[in-house]
Amino acid sequence: MGKRKSSKPSAGQRVRVNDDATMPEFPDLAIGGWCGMVLETQGRGSTAKVILEWDQDVQDNMPEDYKQHCESQNLFPGMACLPMTDVQAIDA
Repeated sequence: MGKRKSSKPSAGQRVRVNDDATMPEFPDLAIGGWCGMVLETQGRGSTAKVILEWDQDVQDNMPEDYKQHCESQNLFPGMACLPMTDVQAIDA
């Protein structure tokens, strides 16, 4: 019997954010369609999260007010921590 493929993203996988998702620290910012690489996963079940680094294209096109908001909160805009349910693994 072959290995069962997991539908949960794991470290090293690229993911795409679901269309209806917003940035947790900036709820007015719709991030549907943004893509990045999973660096780490945390938690289990309904509290599972992914820590990811945004693709360069995403970083280059982020709204300036979001970048400024991140700086004011000592957050790095090139990374995010999102609920696992907000992302889907994609092919490289």
